[in-house]
Amino acid sequence: MKKNINTLKRIYKFEADIIIHDKHPNYESTKLAHMTDTPTKELQHHYAHILGVMAEKKLKEKVFGVVFDGTGYGDDKNLWGGEFLSCDYQGFERIAHIKYFKLLGGTKAIKEPKRVALSLLFDSFGKEAIGMNNPTIHAFTKVELNTYYIAWKKSLNAPLSSSVGRLFDAVSSLLGIIHVMSFEGESGMMMEALYNNSIKGSYNFMYENNIINIDPMIQEIILEKDTSTAVSRFFHTLVEIISTVYEDYNLPLVLGGGVFQNRILLELIWKRFPNAIIGNKFPPNDGGIALGQIASGLLK
Repeated sequence: MKKNINTLKRIYKFEADIIIHDKHPNYESTKLAHMTDTPTKELQHHYAHILGVMAEKKLKEKVFGVVFDGTGYGDDKNLWGGEFLSCDYQGFERIAHIKYFKLLGGTKAIKEPKRVALSLLFDSFGKEAIGMNNPTIHAFTKVELNTYYIAWKKSLNAPLSSSVGRLFDAVSSLLGIIHVMSFEGESGMMMEALYNNSIKGSYNFMYENNIINIDPMIQEIILEKDTSTAVSRFFHTLVEIISTVYEDYNLPLVLGGGVFQNRILLELIWKRFPNAIIGNKFPPNDGGIALGQIASGLLK
C-alpha cells in the first residue's frame, strides 16, 4: 500500500496536507496514516458513506442517512451496520440502529451465516434453541451447539454487531438457503432470486429508545412454511423499519452502504420513497468511502 501511495504521489506531483482515515484501528490504511508525519483525522465509517453521497449529489443541507452494510467500526467500538443518522458536513447524530447481536467466532461469522443465525436464536430462545427443528440448528453438531451457547452466554470471541449485511446472512441460514458463503453478499444475491413480488405483508419488530428490536421478526421467520414468502416479507420488513424511523423527520432520505447494492431492496425503497437518494457515479459500498472522507476534509 505504501509503495502504491508513493507511486501516485510521484505521478500526480502532490503531498498531502492531511490524511483522513477510517476509525477502525486494525485497518491497514489507519496504521499507515499514523506512521506518517502528516496530520491525520479519523472519520466514522458510516458517516463517510453518507458524506460520499452528499458530495456526489451536491447536497448541502442536513440529511437523514440510512446505512446498511456488513461491518463498520462504531463510535462505541462495536461493529455497526444498521444505522440511521442525521448528517451534515459538521457531524452526525446516531438516531437509531438495529439491536446489537453477537457474531459467534468473530470474523468467522462473516463467512458463515449459520453462526449469526445461531446467535439470533439464542437471543430469542436461550439454550432451548439447541433442541429446535431448524436448518441452522441442523448445520451444527450437538457438541458445537453447546460450545457456541457457552461462547454466546459469556461473550467469548463474540463481538456485538448491528449489521444488516449480517442480518441477511442470518435469515438465509435460518431458512436453509446458505450456511457457509464463498464471497461477501452471496446470501443477499440468493435471496434476491427467491423474492416474489406477489407476496405482501411484513414481520413484526419493536422500535423503542432508538433501538430496532428484530427478535419478533426472527421468531416469525422460523415459523414460516414457505421460503419465498419468508424472504419476501423479510425485504418488506426492512422497508417498514426505514419508514418507521424516518417518519418523524422532514429531511432528504439518503442511502449508503453495500447492502443497497441489492436490487430488490432498493426497488422496494424507491417504490415507498421515490425521492430517496443514492449515489450512481460512486458505488454505495466501501468503494465510495474515500469520497466521503475527502468531502469531510474539504467541505466542512
